[in-house]
Amino acid sequence: MAVLQGLSGAHAILLASHLCATGDVVALPLLQAQFPAHLPLERLLRIILTFLPESADPSTYTPVLQALVDGRQLETGGDDINTASVKDLPEPIVRKRVRKIRLLPLQHPDDQDRQDPADLLTQFLIHRAHRIDSETALQPLVLDLLLPFYHRSEALRTWLISSLLPLLRLNYEYYPSQDETFSLDILESMDNSIAINVLLSMTGATKSNMDLVRNLRGLVGAWMYGSNRSKRRRLNEAAQENSITLPQDEAQPKTTAGVGWQQVNEWLLARSLVDHESAVNAFVNWDGPEDVDLGGYAEENKGLPDDELNDLRTRYGQTGLAVVYANADPSSPALEGSIRVLARIAEFLKLEEYLFLSPDLSELPTVKFDPEPISSTSRVSFLQNALLVASNPLTRPSASSISFLSAVCLSLRILNELGHPTPCKTAANICLLNNEETQLLELRSVVASVVRQAKTGRDWSKTRQQLLWLRDWQGDHAEDPADDYNRHGLFWRVPRNTVEAEILKALLEVREYNLAVSIYMGAGSTLSSPQVEEAVKEAVFAAYDNASNGNKTRGGMKRAYDILQAFQPRFPDSASFKQLRALISATHALSFYSLTLQHGVPFQPVSIRVHPDPLALIEKVLDQNPKSYTKLDDLLAIGRNLVSAGVSSRLTDEHDSPFLPPPSQEDATITAERRIMSLAISSALSSNDFGTAYSYILTRLTPPSLLPTSSPLTNPTPPKDDITWRAVYNAGRYRAPATTATPSNQAQITHLSQRMELLSLALVLAPSPEPLPEILGAWRRCDEELAALRARESEEEDLWDAKADSLASTNLPGGFGPTDSERDAFETRQHQVRRARAHASQNRLNYEEAPMGLFEVARGAALALQKNAFPLRSAPTTATAKTIPDDHSTPSSHMRSDSSLSDDQNGEGRVRKRDVVSNMVTDGLVSGLGWVLGAQPVNR
Repeated sequence: MAVLQGLSGAHAILLASHLCATGDVVALPLLQAQFPAHLPLERLLRIILTFLPESADPSTYTPVLQALVDGRQLETGGDDINTASVKDLPEPIVRKRVRKIRLLPLQHPDDQDRQDPADLLTQFLIHRAHRIDSETALQPLVLDLLLPFYHRSEALRTWLISSLLPLLRLNYEYYPSQDETFSLDILESMDNSIAINVLLSMTGATKSNMDLVRNLRGLVGAWMYGSNRSKRRRLNEAAQENSITLPQDEAQPKTTAGVGWQQVNEWLLARSLVDHESAVNAFVNWDGPEDVDLGGYAEENKGLPDDELNDLRTRYGQTGLAVVYANADPSSPALEGSIRVLARIAEFLKLEEYLFLSPDLSELPTVKFDPEPISSTSRVSFLQNALLVASNPLTRPSASSISFLSAVCLSLRILNELGHPTPCKTAANICLLNNEETQLLELRSVVASVVRQAKTGRDWSKTRQQLLWLRDWQGDHAEDPADDYNRHGLFWRVPRNTVEAEILKALLEVREYNLAVSIYMGAGSTLSSPQVEEAVKEAVFAAYDNASNGNKTRGGMKRAYDILQAFQPRFPDSASFKQLRALISATHALSFYSLTLQHGVPFQPVSIRVHPDPLALIEKVLDQNPKSYTKLDDLLAIGRNLVSAGVSSRLTDEHDSPFLPPPSQEDATITAERRIMSLAISSALSSNDFGTAYSYILTRLTPPSLLPTSSPLTNPTPPKDDITWRAVYNAGRYRAPATTATPSNQAQITHLSQRMELLSLALVLAPSPEPLPEILGAWRRCDEELAALRARESEEEDLWDAKADSLASTNLPGGFGPTDSERDAFETRQHQVRRARAHASQNRLNYEEAPMGLFEVARGAALALQKNAFPLRSAPTTATAKTIPDDHSTPSSHMRSDSSLSDDQNGEGRVRKRDVVSNMVTDGLVSGLGWVLGAQPVNR
């Protein structure tokens, strides 16, 4: 060609460089044809790579590149080449300039893929793409550059799909509004783990759940297409060496693509923990590793081998099951999302026949599966890093794992309807790992939630069927003991009758009494009568313990009473039901009193059951309710009911020995009555109501043998106890408080007489000789006070008589005074009375000055007792008294004479009631004192 004549090879190189720098590359094929030795393809591509501006439109030089690679001329290329820039330069200068040219290598420094060395065009295009991206960031120009050539080279096709395509979609199609764009160098420097996190985490920038599906298809799917590139493998190996070593799956994927997709599965599992909805949407709308969008650049019939593809499908399905187990949100929307994932995975793996996800909870299916594969499950299998292990029986897709998980999901749906939402992992734990006790606790928690959220109109028959289904996952609930251990359910270790008992308690708590009776008291009941009775008893106690008021017409007490009313007619001979009725009656009666326990805690029914001594509550009632001691019959009824209910404590220590039989019901009742009467007497005395206490003792505590209508010789000795005598003794020691108004002398004598009568009764009722000296001492003090009062009374009478006698008869109108002889006779009688009184007093003083041993104390008390307490001794009583030893006769005769004189002088011609009672007490006292003194009756 004429224009090129005279140009050397150096001129041709310099001219090619000038043409590329000016963008006039059309003449390059012609120039190469003229100087093939100096412009081989590699050198010419390097010149283009070095000098052609990166902003040049690829459409202007891609035809030139094709012509150069194919070794042909451009059809549109002209014969004119502008050589003005080099033709006038001398050869030495041209050579010098050529030597200074530094051409870029064809292979990019970061591109270490082992491509065919003869494939110079691929190396040029990849390096050129990096240059365009780094200099202009115009990545669409890179695509225009590669489109004419990617079908020539598989390496170039792989690079375009796995590197350029994700980058273009990320920066220009999916997220064009991002402030910062990714470059080829950045994307190429990532290993699989980083790239997957980056490409999929872009989903969080928008609110559309379809973004994750799109990114899985278009970004990750395209990226994973180049997983077998040597550079990618080197990056992954380096990342694995620098990462923390975790327990590895013994069946890890063997290929690089398999490892990459497993990392995608791990990312999806982790994402489901923070954004469950988007993960659910991904599994529902994405078909796994084979569902990718490669932009149409991949070959149609080229794909993964069948064995590797099946492994990827299985692992993807395992990830879906793992997402269901890992979902910690028990709400209904989250559960329905998990069920959608499970159904999609079963459909994806052609395992739909093993699903048991009935949408209608009124017709529950019978779940049949082989439990042996999942029997080896441990708590480690539920850990997040173990859910994707290929050997995990829970998540490895199979007929058993799909059936089991679908039954668990259906159970969770039922639990949500029952108001007890539960995470999937927790439910599986309950079914597989919990023992009978723990399953029973969880069952009770479920039943409690149902009762707590009970709604009007709930079909409790359906609720019962659902609870029974949760136990064994059987739709017919046919009891088959031989096959019971081969079944599984959330509570399959809990016996059927225990579940029925818990359901019965729930029915009673929600007041479904008629339904409970019809189910469990009919012919087809699965519970025996003792089991029903025990369940009803526990339900009554539960309502009773939760009651805040003891009135049986309100709240928990009403519920307990209604339950008892509904079932007691079915168990007429039940001792436990009789105890419950007595307990409710006692609690109801106590509710009418104001009662506050320690630290200001108000009384509640459960206080009776937890109190170590429920009868002590009656003492608090007496303390906190004025005048409540007047309602003795009501308090006694409460005590009897407490004893009948079996909650009263043993009051004596004699039954605490293991060698003694427990007290009978009758003995316990008598003891409780004595204690309550004693408390009422003490309360009356505390309220200064001695009269009420005295009447209680005479009418309720006096033994039959001491009553006036009984004969002391024929009636048996009253039973000895440590309660009655103390109450009587305390009443006998009572002293009225000092008041401004001094009681009359006769009132004081009456009061002392009553006290002495009570002390006499305490002396008879004392169960042992130890308290006798104390009682006798108190009795003697009363006797001394009574003697002083009577002496003062006599003096007052004498003074009154003397005063009357000293009055002149003339001072009284119509009055006539006595004669002198009558007055002398009257003074003589007065003198004799005073002398007899002084003689008796002297005898008593002489007697009381004797040594005070137990014998003397008892004898002195007996003498004083006959003198003051029993002044009107009749003839039969005198005959009976002959059994007393002779040393008692003389003082007794004096006491009787003095008493008779005193009574005659006072004009008392009738026998007082206390004298009659005391007359009969004397015989018991004498025999008791004889027992204390060791004396034998004369008839022996």
